[in-house]
Amino acid sequence: MRTLVIGANGGIGKHLVKQLQASGEDFVAGVRKSAQVETFKSEGIESLLIDVEADDIATLTNKFKDFDKIVFTVGSGGNTGADKTIIVDLDGAIKTIKASEASDIKHYIMISTFDSSRSAFDASGDLKPYTIAKHYADEYLKQSNVAHTIIHPGGLLDEQGTGKVEVAEKIEDGGVIPRQDVATVIQAEISKEAVTNESFQVVSGDTPIYEALAQFQK
Repeated sequence: MRTLVIGANGGIGKHLVKQLQASGEDFVAGVRKSAQVETFKSEGIESLLIDVEADDIATLTNKFKDFDKIVFTVGSGGNTGADKTIIVDLDGAIKTIKASEASDIKHYIMISTFDSSRSAFDASGDLKPYTIAKHYADEYLKQSNVAHTIIHPGGLLDEQGTGKVEVAEKIEDGGVIPRQDVATVIQAEISKEAVTNESFQVVSGDTPIYEALAQFQK
């Protein structure tokens, strides 16, 4: 199984590709800039130019044809204007889902926001356009014919991962999680042989990551 990590140069993506490289996983880093291709090449990581803003569905479909799994960890994070959020987090995501359908992708892993439900819109403040974009991208994925996992991480931290998390369909008290631990959760999902459509929230907790996921998925 070959995996394409879209957004490999991002905060979570950088951790993920290092972990996949260390584990010997068959993967390619999807990046937006030629300079990033060269950087990954110098680190012994194969990469591919993927621009979810500029690439149309036909282009993405052609680029996806040699892969079995797609990880979408691209995101404006609400740090750009609402227009860029719509272009990247909504339209960009949906284009990759459509391309995945056309390419017969076996597993699509979406990194969403902690709560992308409609009830979260009013509570999201300045992040409302981002939350709305994530909501509709998630809903589109759920209605697609692609087997998928939607991961909703808590507030993202740049500190060292703990290797322990809490996983549930709904975590009432919220929480935070290091990006490194989110990457490990993604790695665990990539390694799964059997895929069932699922969506879960994840924050730092007391249970080792693989154990927490196994308990949730029983």
